[in-house]
Amino acid sequence: MLSALIEPFQFSFMVNAMLVAAIVAVPCALLSVFLVLKGWALMGDAMSHAVFPGVVVAYILGIPFAIGAFIAGLFCAIATGYLDDNSRIKRDTIMGIVFSGMFGAGLVLYVSIQSEVHLDHILFGRHAGYFRQRYCANVADRAGDCADNRV
Repeated sequence: MLSALIEPFQFSFMVNAMLVAAIVAVPCALLSVFLVLKGWALMGDAMSHAVFPGVVVAYILGIPFAIGAFIAGLFCAIATGYLDDNSRIKRDTIMGIVFSGMFGAGLVLYVSIQSEVHLDHILFGRHAGYFRQRYCANVADRAGDCADNRV
């Protein structure tokens, strides 16, 4: 039985996938504590799906995906705050409506374009496709960003 658990780790892509999952798990766990304590447990999941239309529009316009995702996330947060302040609907209901609507708009845009690029990997991830040199460079870059922001 133990050999069945160890067997997948004979492949380098499985080892890489587990390393990426472990690296991503730490900041996600730390951030989720604060989101749950503030009563925004839906925020993390919903926001990750709500940026999808921004990624698709960024692909169409030929700009970096991060810029499109940031703009879509900012719009989503502003729309949620505006509706929360100016309506009698509960915050979690507003988040569900806005985020689901944005995700739906992103899916409609994604299906309507003809592309060989698999933008759906942004939604579901692709841990097995990471290479060790690339994520080590990304971790070092993010650590440098955190050190710069702390000072």
